[in-house]
Amino acid sequence: MRGESGADDLSGRRALVYSLTKTILAAAVLRLAARGAVDLDGPAGRWLPELAGWPGGVTVAQLLAHRAGLPDYGGRADYHAAVAAGGEPWSGDEFLARCGVTPNREGTEQGKGPPVGVFAYSNIGYLLVGRLLERAGGAPLAEVLAREVFSPLGLSSAALLRTRTDLDGLFFGASPAFGGAPVGTAYHPGWVSHGVAAMTAADACRFMHGLTEEYLPGLLLRRMRDGLPVGGPMGGRPWVEPSYGLGMMVELDPAAGPYWGHTGGGPGVTPAAYHTPGPVPVSVAVFLDGEDGALAEWMAVEVLHRLRRPR
Repeated sequence: MRGESGADDLSGRRALVYSLTKTILAAAVLRLAARGAVDLDGPAGRWLPELAGWPGGVTVAQLLAHRAGLPDYGGRADYHAAVAAGGEPWSGDEFLARCGVTPNREGTEQGKGPPVGVFAYSNIGYLLVGRLLERAGGAPLAEVLAREVFSPLGLSSAALLRTRTDLDGLFFGASPAFGGAPVGTAYHPGWVSHGVAAMTAADACRFMHGLTEEYLPGLLLRRMRDGLPVGGPMGGRPWVEPSYGLGMMVELDPAAGPYWGHTGGGPGVTPAAYHTPGPVPVSVAVFLDGEDGALAEWMAVEVLHRLRRPR
């Protein structure tokens, strides 16, 4: 997408956008913040009793920036084994308990996470963001996202998926997790603890392109993409000075960037959607039929570089 909001969608098929959903969730929180319903710098515990007693006095902004000191399940063997087995997903409370966020499961310990303020990617943090949106937004998460993100930005293909049958007709490649079985029949979207949206690549483009001052006040937009370094190189990926804002990955290096957006990863598809500003702003979305985040990012960033060059 270059300049005006419009793009060619060759297939019209939707796909799960996996962790690009985090940017969608963050955008919804910022919309509530713009109306004064949520205080980004206030205690997240106002909406999240799950954090009662959690060390550090976590703020809403720290949740969005993966700096709330929360653990994650992405590297857990029990999680990957359960997904591969094709069973029903854990409940939200089960995700929290297995990660030790709530002391209601035998053998777990509360407070086992990185220091508050240090970047540590956490799907659990965004599970809590989803609950915050339901409580502050006064509606189920699917309705809040439709009201605050999908409808205002004209994302007609976008929806939050909840059941196996919601996956019918979606775009998937093969996944080694399921031994060659079709992802659409073996997977359950509930294994993305914070919820997962589906949309076309064109709507992923429109989403990134629509994050303008017509959608959010300028101060909140700047906070969203005002990234802090995540620490350490990211081998094999296009990032030179990788950082993370509020639900958004950000390239800080002035030569390589600026650009911002998010990459997702999950069974059968890798989405990557990024935006670069300028006299002619450009947004790009790549849906890769495989599980290679580095390749999807290189493809998206290379297209960004080519399209933003003066003609």
